[in-house]
Amino acid sequence: MIGLSIRAQLGDWLRLAAPTLVSLLLLLISIAPWRPFDAPLGGSLVAASIFYWTIYQPEAMTPWVAALVGLASDVLGLSPFGLSMLIALIVCGSAQFWRQQLADASFFVVWLAFAATSLATFFIAWALAAMVLEQWPAPWPIAAQSIVNVALYPVLTLLFGRLQRALWNE
Repeated sequence: MIGLSIRAQLGDWLRLAAPTLVSLLLLLISIAPWRPFDAPLGGSLVAASIFYWTIYQPEAMTPWVAALVGLASDVLGLSPFGLSMLIALIVCGSAQFWRQQLADASFFVVWLAFAATSLATFFIAWALAAMVLEQWPAPWPIAAQSIVNVALYPVLTLLFGRLQRALWNE
């Protein structure tokens, strides 16, 4: 009976940790030198993960977890320090705000909501980077990241959905 309790606790822990671990893995993939394409990913894969898990498993992707993932990106030096954490919190907050409407919506509606969130974070990141750097940076790297972000969202949600069904038996 104790073995079942420990197994159940480990299963619960794995379910709660999976979105964080997936987000951190995607962060590492996005900065890997061997990635199969040379797009400026930065945190784009992570933003998709945060958005998805906040909508479909909000107990596992809380604002604290999103901030932790953003901080990991900041520590890796992918943007001016604090910017990735702020963007992660904005993505999480957007998903939380629309969660009730998006949880039962069609994929296309969720994708549009993610695209709108990605567009908003593009402008915020660009403006904040300009303030930190004290000059207007070229918008193209951040814009390309946003485009990649939106384009990869369907593929990533397919993978996230399979993982969700496997872990939560949904």
